[in-house]
This record gives sequence, C-alpha cells and structure tokens, in this order.
Amino acid sequence: MLLNLMVYGMTVSFLLALAAWAFERAVRVFAFPTRWIWAGAMGGSLGYMFLAILRPPTATRALETDAATPLDVLLAPVIGSITRFADPSPAGVSLDTLLGAGWVVLTLAATAVLLRAHVRLRSDRSTWTPTELDGRDVLVSEDLGPGVVGWIRSVIVMPRWAFGMSPQERELMLQHEGEHCHAGDTRVAGLSLLLLTLLPWNLPLWWQVHRLRLAIEIDCDHRVLHRSADVKRYARLLVEIGARGSASRLSALAFARPVPSIERRILAMTDTRDPRYIRTVGLTLLAVLLVVASCQVEPLSTNIEVGRLTPEGVEEPLPTADTEPEAVQAEPQELRPAEPQEIRPEDRAAIQAGPVFTPMTVSPEILNRSEVQQALIREYPSLLREAGIGGRVVVWYYISETGQVLDSRIGESSGHMPLDEAALKVAAVFRFTPAMLREERVPVWIQLPITFQR
Repeated sequence: MLLNLMVYGMTVSFLLALAAWAFERAVRVFAFPTRWIWAGAMGGSLGYMFLAILRPPTATRALETDAATPLDVLLAPVIGSITRFADPSPAGVSLDTLLGAGWVVLTLAATAVLLRAHVRLRSDRSTWTPTELDGRDVLVSEDLGPGVVGWIRSVIVMPRWAFGMSPQERELMLQHEGEHCHAGDTRVAGLSLLLLTLLPWNLPLWWQVHRLRLAIEIDCDHRVLHRSADVKRYARLLVEIGARGSASRLSALAFARPVPSIERRILAMTDTRDPRYIRTVGLTLLAVLLVVASCQVEPLSTNIEVGRLTPEGVEEPLPTADTEPEAVQAEPQELRPAEPQEIRPEDRAAIQAGPVFTPMTVSPEILNRSEVQQALIREYPSLLREAGIGGRVVVWYYISETGQVLDSRIGESSGHMPLDEAALKVAAVFRFTPAMLREERVPVWIQLPITFQR
C-alpha cells in the first residue's frame, strides 16, 4: 500500500534528520565540514525508499495489540484513520490511486518551479557582462549577487554595486564564492533539489535540504576565515549583503544568503568555546542510536497472519490437511458454503481495490475449525496426496463486518496449481467472528496459510 511506503519514508527521514542534527552539534566546535552529514542523511532517505520499493516486506505478523511492534502501535491508528476517511469511492478509486496521483502532481509542480527558475536565470544571464574583478573571471549583473550559478561549470556573479566597495570586502566576497566553485557546492545543492522533486511529500526531507544549504554556507565561511582571520569584517559584510536582499532570485539554483540564516552563520563563526568532550560523545552516541533505529524500521506489512489464542495464551495452529480421511469419518460432509449476502458498494470497492493494511484491535477468530479440517481433507487432490506432494498456500480473505468472507484470493502460491485451486475451495468454508477496532466492528483484509501435507 502506498500510504505504508510514504509513512515509512517520512519516519526514516525524520530519524536520519535527528541523527544528522545531533552529529552536527557534536562536531561543530571542531570546524568539521557538516554538509556531508546532511548529504549522507538525504542519501540514506533516498536509499531506504528504493530498498522498500525493490524489496517489499514479505514476512507475516500479527496485528493484535499485545503482539504488535511499537511502530505498528504508533502508526496503525494513523494509517487506519486516513484509510477510513479516504474510503474508495463507488467508482473504485482506491487510496493508492489518490496518493499516487497526488505524488505525481506534486512532483510535476516542483519540477515546473525549478524549470521556471532555470529559464528565468538563463534569461537574466544573457544580460550579464563577463569581466575580470581582482584577478577573477566573473559575470556582472545590475543588482543580483553575489552568488554562484551553474551546476556543471560554476561561475561567480557579482552585482555592479560591489565594484564600489573596499578591496578587502570585495576579496572576502570573491573568496567565499570561489570556495563554493572549488568545492562543487552548486552540484550538491542541485542534487538536493532534484531529490525533493522525486519525494516532494516527504516533509522531513525538506528540513534536511534546508539544513544542508545552511551547512554548506557555514562550511564555506570556515574555509574563508581559515585564510583570513578578520571575523568582524566578514560578519559585517554578511549583514550588509543580507540587508540589500539582492541575491534572493539566485536562491533556486545558486547560493544566496537568506536573512534568517545570517545570525546562525555569525554565531557559528564566533563560537570560540572549548570543546565539551562529554557533550560531544553523548551527541555522537545519540546520532548512532538514531541511525540504528532507522535501520530497524520496516514498512508496515500488509501480510497479516491471524491465529486464535487459547485461554492459556498458546496460539492454536491453523488447520492443515495432514490427517488421513479415515481418522475423521468414513464419509466426509459436503462443503457448506455460506449463503451469499448482498455486497454493499463500499465492500465492492474495497474488494476491487485489493488487499490493504487494515488496523484492528481484535482479530477475527475461526469459528468452524472442524468443518475446515474436513474440507481440507476432502479437497486435497488425491493424486498429489498419494505422491506425497504437499504445499502451503497463503490466501487473502476479505471479511465483512458480520464475519462473512466476501472475497478470497491467492496471496502466495504453493507452486502447484491444483493445490492453489483446492485452497480457494476451502476458503469458501471458513466462518469468522467480526474484527473489532476498539468497540466497533470493521471489515478487514487478512491472510491465512492453508497447508496441504500428507
């Protein structure tokens, strides 16, 4: 289910963002380049998403309250509420379809914004004059800059008013933008924007991009000040350029100076406190724990295996066909399929949409185990039984609010078509108690394994 994937992606991105934030604070006093910390967090967010798409969860799990994982307990009510309030329409539009369409729309919108900024920047660039300033090749604009443009080949852009500043201030500006060019910062920022266009719904990823851009500027400040120790002049220059606000139009594809980040940059460059090693070690351990936690997160599985708990708390095994027919009775009873009930439009839409994650606090229980046992024995293909060939078929069931099976389908094949067909015939015999979500009966999708074994 797409909703599970999106919740998983945001959860992992949030944990990685917290880990990057903790590690950044741990190493900031050592002037460590922190932009790679945030770049790693963003790469991890994308990597986890690809792994979740390429390797969907296959293990089954019980979603009863006392057996659920902490992630299930926290996220199941959220997913369940969204699913219930976004029930498929009678026309059969599923929640996955709506989320997929929204994902595409957001991606196209973000791409359109970037393309518009790129086209506008190209138009502005055609009016800029190439020249040499203090020994550096630059482009001169009327009011935009200072900044850097170009993802492949970076070029410094200087506003015309910068020519009237003192040589020391111009040199600091040129050094700062030159460091961006040498470090390839425009490519890092460009890749982060492209990642946002792929996952525009991932809110923690937006925060990661914001922190990455700030870290890029702070790292550049440290490199410039390593050459020139004039911190006061550099800080005054940042404030002056920020007050002009002339670089904002370059912020989409190049490096401007957002006013809210200037204070943080000045605090970072003027922080001369001695390193607190205990604090550094503690934050580093916290970052490691958060990364480990992100590795433990798994997409909420839609493969739900339901068993019945005995009064002693031991789970009863589901019926199998490993009993000889003579051990039950000489003449097995005929299968007794349920009387068909009228299917409501919402149930028909849910069946058409297919199996989805279904939250519940009380799982359905099998009411007619002996009847199911007889059906398993009767439907076990005789040729396969005599040859000693068996198998396990996982079957999806859609159970109504009254406990009746309205639909069944193969979730995992046994590898033998006759066994799969027999499992679907047995599925028609099952009777269940209704599933409960707190005090309310709810329709659910569940999975049950049916085992044929001689």
